[in-house]
Amino acid sequence: MAKVSIQVAGQMKEMEVAEGANLLLEAASQSIPIPFKCTTGRCGTCRVRVIEGSSQCSDYTDPELHHLSETDLASGRRLACQTFIYGDVTIEIP
Repeated sequence: MAKVSIQVAGQMKEMEVAEGANLLLEAASQSIPIPFKCTTGRCGTCRVRVIEGSSQCSDYTDPELHHLSETDLASGRRLACQTFIYGDVTIEIP
């Protein structure tokens, strides 16, 4: 199990997820509010920032590379629906 710490609205929430779990779906199942519209990477709404543990996340997908700017990529932005967790990470929801 991996520990995911999520900073949202000035609070830190934590959840444990199975290795390979989808960040957006796991957060939604635990009532952690990551805004989204489509769950498939088409809309770009579910942007988050990986603060720690980016190496514990899946590689960037084509939908992410389409929606995220070079600045977004450099600052650790991801689309939660396209991010799969493989170890402990800390995420920020803007």
